[in-house]
Amino acid sequence: MKNIFFIIILLLLINCVNTVEKNNNIFVHGDCIENLDFKEEYFSNIKVIDSLINRSEGSQFNKSLVFISKYSHVSFESRLNYAGLYPSGIYEKDRKGWIDWYEKNKCKNIQFKKK
Repeated sequence: MKNIFFIIILLLLINCVNTVEKNNNIFVHGDCIENLDFKEEYFSNIKVIDSLINRSEGSQFNKSLVFISKYSHVSFESRLNYAGLYPSGIYEKDRKGWIDWYEKNKCKNIQFKKK
């Protein structure tokens, strides 16, 4: 009888843990705790930049750069050229840095920074 009670309690606890993880959109694998909401937002901003680079670098482009700059390096000074555009070579180098930063930090349960 004690074993059945113990198994029922154990199953209830496991169910609670899974519910909490689903509600917070967290992926747990071994020692890795990845915030999937952050991942989606981070890569969504990179996609915005990818789609607008050297075309329509307006307010949405700038918002995405600012978001990424809260976590990884963005060469804002490179845009201080006559055209005000993000030079392709520097953008490609920065973009690689953004991806590398995420890969190095994804298991740290990255949280959104305020301003």
